[in-house]
Amino acid sequence: MKKLFLTLLLVASIPQVAKADGAKVDPKPEAKSIQIQGTLIDTSCYFSEGQKEDEHDGMKACGKSCLESGIPAGVLVGDKVYILIFPAKAFADYVGKTVQIKGEPYGDDLVHPTKASVVDKDGKKPIKLTGFEMM
Repeated sequence: MKKLFLTLLLVASIPQVAKADGAKVDPKPEAKSIQIQGTLIDTSCYFSEGQKEDEHDGMKACGKSCLESGIPAGVLVGDKVYILIFPAKAFADYVGKTVQIKGEPYGDDLVHPTKASVVDKDGKKPIKLTGFEMM
């Protein structure tokens, strides 16, 4: 009985400890859907060298190689970069192209895509996201 009481007391105190430092207890914020449109980038080459295209510094398909190796994909909208929370391989063929992403925002610059399209002069073409999902 004494062990049960101590266990219940410990479990009951956990939320107060978590809240004491100002941390949120709920790990998933209220999900709202957003839509962004911009240039698909590999975040490594963009943040280190400002590269926005697939080919840079004489390296063909550098952006594609970065995404295939697991570097996170991002969408550059004006001066803001949205990091895509999704396996980058799904976006490897579209580095440097205009994309439209619909998904759930997390914080100010993370997006979990639920729908994606590449946008060109002929209109929008869907990017296949099935088969890549981690969550």
